[in-house]
Amino acid sequence: MARTPVAANPYVGKNYIDDNQNMEVPPAYWLQRLYDFDADLVVFPSRYRPFAYVLARRQRHSAGVESKALAATIAQPDTKLCLERGLVPVSLIFRTGVTWSIDNIIAQLAARDIWAHGGGEAAADLADAAEADAAAFEAKKTRDDMYNRSGDAWRSYQARTGASNLLFHDRQKPRQERRTDQTVPSGSTAGSGIVLASR
Repeated sequence: MARTPVAANPYVGKNYIDDNQNMEVPPAYWLQRLYDFDADLVVFPSRYRPFAYVLARRQRHSAGVESKALAATIAQPDTKLCLERGLVPVSLIFRTGVTWSIDNIIAQLAARDIWAHGGGEAAADLADAAEADAAAFEAKKTRDDMYNRSGDAWRSYQARTGASNLLFHDRQKPRQERRTDQTVPSGSTAGSGIVLASR
C-alpha cells in the first residue's frame, strides 16, 4: 500500500499523529472533515491492533493526580500513549475497502455526543425516555399476545365442549352462491345426504 506524502497533507501534526511509517496516512479531505466536526479529535496508528487507528480526544482539563496514578497501572500501549499525550481514547477505526469513508464515523460520533444532546442530565433523560418507551412497547406487545391467546383458548374450549353452536372455521370460508338452475327434490330425506337402507 503506497503511503501518501506527508508534506502534501496539512492535517498531519494537527489532528493526525504520524508515528508509524508502515501505516498509510489518511487523506487530507478525511482529516479535514474530522477536524471540522470536532477540532479536539486526534487520530494515530494503533500500537496494539494491526491495521487499526485510534480515535482519541484532547483533554479539556489538565491531568490530575488520579490520571497520573492511573497511567502507572495501564499496560495497554494505545491507552498509555493517550494518557501520556493528554488524550482520552474514544474508539478504534479500521479502514475497510479501497476508499476512506468518514460519513459513518461522524454519524456515530454525533449520535454519541452527550453535549450535543444538552449535557449529561438531558442525555440521561433521553436514555430514560427511550427505555420507558421500549418497556411500554414490550408490555403492549405482551398484553396483545396474551389477549389473542386467551380468546383462541376460550373459543377452542367452547367448540370442544359444545358450549357454542357456532362453526368458527366455517365462518371464514367464502359463502357460495346458491344456483337457481338446480331443482331441489321434494321429500323430507331427499337431498339431505342421508341414505336409508332396509335390513
